[in-house]
Amino acid sequence: MPHSIRCLLISLLAATALRAADAVAPIVAKAAVNAPVTITDSGAAWTLDNGIVKITVPKNSGRLSSLIYKGNEQLSRSSEGWEQYPTAAATVSGLTDSVTIDPTTNGGERAEISVKGITNGQVLLGTGVGGGTYCDMEVRYTLGRGESGFYTYQILTHPASYRATTPGGEARFINQLNGRFNWLSVDADRNMPMCSNQDENAGVVVHAKEQRILSTGIYQNSVEHKYSYCARMYELPAYGWSSIADHVGIWFINPSNEYIGGGPSRLDLVCHMGATMLDYWMSGHYAGGVQCSINAGEDWNKVIGPIFVYCNSLQNAQTPTQAELDTLTATAGNPTIPASWTNNANALFHDALDEAKVIEGQWPFTWVQGADYPQKEQRGTVTGQLVLNDPLAPKTASTKLPNLNIGLTHADYAGQNSAYAQRSGNGNLVTWDHDAKYYEFWSKGADDGKFTIANIRPGTYTMHAFADGVLGEFAQANITVEAGKTLDLKKITWQPVRYGTQLWDIGYPDRTGNKFLKGDGADYWLWGWPLRYSLLFPNDLTYTIGKSDYHKDWFFEEVPHANADPSLFVNPNAKDPANQRFGWVKAESLEQYPQTNTNGPWAVYGQGRATTWTIKFNMDKTPQGSAVFRVALAGADGGRPLSVTVNGQSVGAIGGGPNGSLNAPIVATNALRYNTAMGPWQQRALTFDASLLKPGENTMTLTVPGGDLDTGVVYDYLRLELNEFYKPDGTPITPPKS
Repeated sequence: MPHSIRCLLISLLAATALRAADAVAPIVAKAAVNAPVTITDSGAAWTLDNGIVKITVPKNSGRLSSLIYKGNEQLSRSSEGWEQYPTAAATVSGLTDSVTIDPTTNGGERAEISVKGITNGQVLLGTGVGGGTYCDMEVRYTLGRGESGFYTYQILTHPASYRATTPGGEARFINQLNGRFNWLSVDADRNMPMCSNQDENAGVVVHAKEQRILSTGIYQNSVEHKYSYCARMYELPAYGWSSIADHVGIWFINPSNEYIGGGPSRLDLVCHMGATMLDYWMSGHYAGGVQCSINAGEDWNKVIGPIFVYCNSLQNAQTPTQAELDTLTATAGNPTIPASWTNNANALFHDALDEAKVIEGQWPFTWVQGADYPQKEQRGTVTGQLVLNDPLAPKTASTKLPNLNIGLTHADYAGQNSAYAQRSGNGNLVTWDHDAKYYEFWSKGADDGKFTIANIRPGTYTMHAFADGVLGEFAQANITVEAGKTLDLKKITWQPVRYGTQLWDIGYPDRTGNKFLKGDGADYWLWGWPLRYSLLFPNDLTYTIGKSDYHKDWFFEEVPHANADPSLFVNPNAKDPANQRFGWVKAESLEQYPQTNTNGPWAVYGQGRATTWTIKFNMDKTPQGSAVFRVALAGADGGRPLSVTVNGQSVGAIGGGPNGSLNAPIVATNALRYNTAMGPWQQRALTFDASLLKPGENTMTLTVPGGDLDTGVVYDYLRLELNEFYKPDGTPITPPKS
């Protein structure tokens, strides 16, 4: 064989071996260190170290000031820790610190330190972004032998002698990581490299300070929006950040959701730019969020956590090829991410999800002592089977209960009668989905309705349930749970509310807009759908029952139709500006729009005319009685009603004021402004005279008023029902004599 050919073959074999090596799946390193845990007291701070992670907590605040993993500091210098902190208790001699689990007494198996503030009801603890509280507060940090991470939890106590207060407007644990963390992992769809701080800082503000049009970087000609990364806390076993270069990940894991307000539909920030990760148990986001008002004379306490902060790294990582990097550069704007980066990040993310299962299985933790935290034998269990009985449903309807959420919560109660609290639309009544004062215990049931809710604190609760395909919610009061016992509720019948037989529907109820066009997980959270609606539906939307497909013919949000010429907001180089994920927005200059201008170019293209959607359907005959149009909303903004006509005649408005118990005004939930297809859920009903319907084709129109493009509604489900036995005013219709 000629020498030149032999050399070529050797080169090809070497290149193939290199590619094969790179193609090996990344492997997560498992900590082999099993050193005893130690505590060091520097006088000003406590340091806990187990040879894998090392954390430092200043005694004057209880904040996390340092997290060392793999020999490097993982936090930024501006990282915060707990939002409310006990520092101010020192002004009334109420600030103390102590070792609550001493590793020298347990062979180095576990260590825990505490920083505690007693206010005597006289001083506010924590007065930053989240506001302050007069409650007493204890913050603890725990580290175990061989654990690749640490636990932290907060204990809030309000003696009856204290004044009325709240735990603060926003209450959370927050880590801000160093600048080398640049891959965000929230869920399957928001699992991606992030823009750099430099790109964000050079962006033009559009409509709100949290939104920047990027002119540089891999997402140039896109909008970075802080609230694009909100999620339902209940659905996130683990979430956080990793480093593309360092192959290290930091993750939040909530072993239980009992201490997180709002139940399974609660939406909040979990991550955003600046390598920030947040664990909110209470906030005012999205229509008042969740509330916790504590009255004077009320004895109250709550344990928040323990939360686990998990650290992991790769033993081996894939390396991007030069071709991948060249493609990334060439596709800047709507980038093609190197597969090696994605594989590395997914290995870390999936390992964190696996770790979450392990940690969840250990709840409640036996090492939590000296707090109102019942151990497993002190908690109860509730089992049973929810059986759907829906006699007015179409014959083709299923009796199964997919995605059944079932939980035990405190009964509705009177909260603050303030403008802030009333944003939820419930007046001063606090319902389970807006409650953070009490613990909630939720579980996923099986499709056949069978369920088990475990680890419940003893007490008396209201049971709530909702499932995909069923409009409304089940509720049963006075469920009493006893310590160490299992309560079997046997079979429980759920008969959903119906006002008559179903004529037609669009979509199916699941408290999200995910089933409609662009409401899917890959799209809904991207900024700008209210602008792009005018590109997708230049003539607005017409939907024909029995012919149209709600997946592609019904847009997930109805908003004003943009007045502006698309050339004012569309990147002229975008290949498919109506549909591509990134890179479709026209970039602007800071010279024209300095960041002090918090409206930016939205003033040019952010207004629109009224939008009217048309629904067409056929009837066999002219009916008598009442027709009830039912609409479930997964979000709304602007709080303005949807005007409704039937065959050209106005029949009122959805959310237009009292007209039946379900036609209260629409509650604004920031869903459109904050880029979501889910959030505080609401249903409304509009009753009209069924004689307005006719044989043959009928039309119904829904009109959103003109105005800011970030106003309108996010749809969950629409249904028309017919009750031929009662007029709209409730008068019974006497059947004709035979």
